[in-house]
Amino acid sequence: MRRFLVCCLAFLFSISAFSQEFRVSVSVNSTQLQSSDREVFQQIQELLNEFVNERTWTDVVYEEYEKIEGSISITITEHSTQEDFKGDINIQLRRPVYGSTYTTTLLNTQEQNFTFKFIQGQSLEFDQNNYTNNLVSTIAFYLYYFLALDADSFEHNGGNNYFTICQNIVTASQRSASKGWKRAEDNRNKYWMVENYTNTTYRYLREASYQYHRLGLDMMQGESQAEARNNIMEALENVKRAHREKSDLVALKQFLDAKSDEIVNIFKGAPQNEKSRVVDLMKVIDPANTNKYEQILQQGQ
Repeated sequence: MRRFLVCCLAFLFSISAFSQEFRVSVSVNSTQLQSSDREVFQQIQELLNEFVNERTWTDVVYEEYEKIEGSISITITEHSTQEDFKGDINIQLRRPVYGSTYTTTLLNTQEQNFTFKFIQGQSLEFDQNNYTNNLVSTIAFYLYYFLALDADSFEHNGGNNYFTICQNIVTASQRSASKGWKRAEDNRNKYWMVENYTNTTYRYLREASYQYHRLGLDMMQGESQAEARNNIMEALENVKRAHREKSDLVALKQFLDAKSDEIVNIFKGAPQNEKSRVVDLMKVIDPANTNKYEQILQQGQ
């Protein structure tokens, strides 16, 4: 389904096959450090760019215009020994919207206090069933998380295989001393990210993704805007069902962080009854942003 839709989006592109799946910008920023030797950080950035964008991650052949777009930005805050690093990772995933030049954000999140070891000259080797180091496992996890979220947005439960690989990476990383992998650490780490999407109790979130993107945003450019908005409303009702099961899901927070501004823009030109309904709905799901959603009611007055 995804390949058909993206092909329609970019039919003017030449048809030559590429095996790599990603067009992800990778950056490593060390400006917070006093060190004047930036060679190691440049090497990490170059290796990660190659690891992400030149490696084959699936058995699906992607055309150039089908590649999944996003960004991975690592800000180094500590370099305590020659091989020990600490920093924050900012992660963003984008998806094209059918029939337009608009891209919608699927994920916009941050992992803080990310630690890893790196020795100049080392290569980055990945095996989903064996933990090698935190840098490789963390980046690989986010890439398969990208694939899963992207596939879910084009096909109902389309990301199943990729979420399974995410689970395998989490399982293999349980013996790691690095934070971010274990159930007991907190409820917003990588363990819980994949748990939220694979736990059938919260299946409404995955249903919502397909409704919101494929049946909603992808239909907004034609004559079916009212139907598209209704499908997005139904998607948000599913988000509410997940919220009712557990209000502090990390996957729920990620959805709202990515979509709150977009929801305002979608419904600000809607009929008044739709405005009232979506505002009431979002106040329940995302009460911290009540003022933002009330802007919908002010539009057109």
